[in-house]
Amino acid sequence: MDGRVARGEWRRVLLYLGGMMGPLGTFVILPMIPELRTEFSVTTGQIGWALWCYLLPFAGLLLVSGTIADRWGRARVLRPAVALYAVATAACAVAPSYLWFLAARVGQGSMNAFITPLLLATLTETAPAGRVGRIVGRYAACQALGQLAAPVVGGYGADVNWRLAYVATAVIGVAIALLLPNAADDGASDSLQALSSPPRLRSLLRRPTLLLAATALLSALGPVGARVLVGLSGRDVIGLTGSQVGWLLFGGGLAGMFAAPAWGIMLDRLGGRQAATIAIAVCSGLVALLPAAQTTWSLAILWFVTGAATQSVVVSFQSLASVAAPDNRAGALSFTLSLRFGGHALGAIIWLPVFSVSPAAAYLASAAVGGLAVVAVLASRLDTSGQP
Repeated sequence: MDGRVARGEWRRVLLYLGGMMGPLGTFVILPMIPELRTEFSVTTGQIGWALWCYLLPFAGLLLVSGTIADRWGRARVLRPAVALYAVATAACAVAPSYLWFLAARVGQGSMNAFITPLLLATLTETAPAGRVGRIVGRYAACQALGQLAAPVVGGYGADVNWRLAYVATAVIGVAIALLLPNAADDGASDSLQALSSPPRLRSLLRRPTLLLAATALLSALGPVGARVLVGLSGRDVIGLTGSQVGWLLFGGGLAGMFAAPAWGIMLDRLGGRQAATIAIAVCSGLVALLPAAQTTWSLAILWFVTGAATQSVVVSFQSLASVAAPDNRAGALSFTLSLRFGGHALGAIIWLPVFSVSPAAAYLASAAVGGLAVVAVLASRLDTSGQP
């Protein structure tokens, strides 16, 4: 019995650590945008397609990946997806052309669609009553750890050789794939097994779930996506090196890592809808202040605080999604995350060209979108009870 408990605890640790992979693969690119522009002879606007090619298939497949995995069996899907993610990351490292690089980014995003929702669904389905926020907060802290590692790995890659950043990311993916259990190693009662009653996509097409997904999309398109703009501010406005921008973004990720578990506890006390409203409003206000940061220290301090608020928003809508459809938990999470990362993809295409003309306009417009996210989460009437 003790051995089985120990194995269960070890698997939970792996599930938490797996939360690093998505943010690491997404954001490692940010400090090395100038190096990629030079390597592939493309513009800043065209570099936005590298984010788009990761996030668009990620967001598109997330619409169905959770439901598919719950029908096939989560353990049967998760480990191969992690391994293929590592292969796609290695392909980024050896890309001889920008087209190759974009194709490899498509592979990364596609595989991550079968990783992120399964990890979180598995963790939350056994959460005790009134502790969903704490579980999601811990998972979000590991996601923030991935965000911490991404700019540092990418920053040093920019200063030495950008390809090494993808080599390091691929190694992490291989390690996690090797450590995760095989489907055959899990007992029938393990949380990675498929649900006994196959879930259906139509269970997600309800007004509260759709409005929650809209909240995630608008938050990511708006204030939660400000990380991309901050990275460009550091390089193109203030004139920092890749590694310096990496450490600047590291500060926001560090704040988010510590804020996520604390906000999870607060969410369990306040209720998910109220916590989400507060987090989105505060985050939007902070993003609106970012254009005023014209020095390294002012940008670093303001981004540190904003990073904490950003991760609190993520904890809020992921907590609501994890209980929004108990009959299709992974499906609800993947559907909501799809809209979130769709928002990030749209933000990369919309705000980078705007930033090239006016950095302040890009920040203020993204902050204004946060107001729409507040309206959407209030209209959903969902709370962490999962009922409108």
